[in-house]
Amino acid sequence: MDEDAEDAFAAVADELRVRILRELWDADGPLSFSELRERVDVRDSGRFNYHLGELRGRFVEQTKGGYDLRFAGRKLVGGLHSGAYTETRDTVGPQPVDGTCVACGSDLEAVYEDQVGKVDCTDCDATLIQTGVPPAFVDGREDDLAAAIDGYVRTTSRSFLDGFCPTCSGPTAGRLADGEYGPEAVVDCERCGATFYGLAAWVGVDHPAVLSFYDDHSRDVRDTALWHLDWLADAEWVDGAAGDRVVVPVALNDEVLELTVADDLAVTAVDRTETD
Repeated sequence: MDEDAEDAFAAVADELRVRILRELWDADGPLSFSELRERVDVRDSGRFNYHLGELRGRFVEQTKGGYDLRFAGRKLVGGLHSGAYTETRDTVGPQPVDGTCVACGSDLEAVYEDQVGKVDCTDCDATLIQTGVPPAFVDGREDDLAAAIDGYVRTTSRSFLDGFCPTCSGPTAGRLADGEYGPEAVVDCERCGATFYGLAAWVGVDHPAVLSFYDDHSRDVRDTALWHLDWLADAEWVDGAAGDRVVVPVALNDEVLELTVADDLAVTAVDRTETD
């Protein structure tokens, strides 16, 4: 992997090659050699051909219709547009957040700094959400930073839990663990080693039974900020000790939906009952 990565980075270690990739990205379809050279604005045909050749095969393909980006090229340019590799921006926030800390009941605030988004308690040391967020996800959402962070962490965690690493697209495997705030869901990428940590109840956020339960009560869990889902902190180990199963109670009005989560984070049972 190290040698392949070195070759890949070397292939784009030139401003002209990056311009070639960007022009192919912006094109409506494949471009001929002359069309691409004109767009990149290079007079020396030999120089242009050399740099295009360094991209061909890995990032660029030559078809009957001309030159086009390969999948790797699109991933690379998409990464550049995200700003993760190229942008440093001013800190956004701290901004007040509608909600209270699950640990102490104090106010919350959101802040984005050094490409990390966080929702913190203003009084105690609790951090409700902390995740890397590319600048592109914050642009245009500066006035509602908390919603941007909430949306991004939902997107990346859903990918982890669905079996696809959002970092490298490799397969993931989940497990239960005993954490500081109770049962945790831990998901590891089997390819790059990236890890997602969250409360075990996180498994229920997008589960069909929970979506249906909220809908029956004229609510939408997807439109409810994570820090407003009080039940995320209510998961308990079956039999009261760390083991291989967790129960997640989701209470709405006069009903409780209980999810049983196995050690591999699969929901193995759903029980819906009315409260007294």
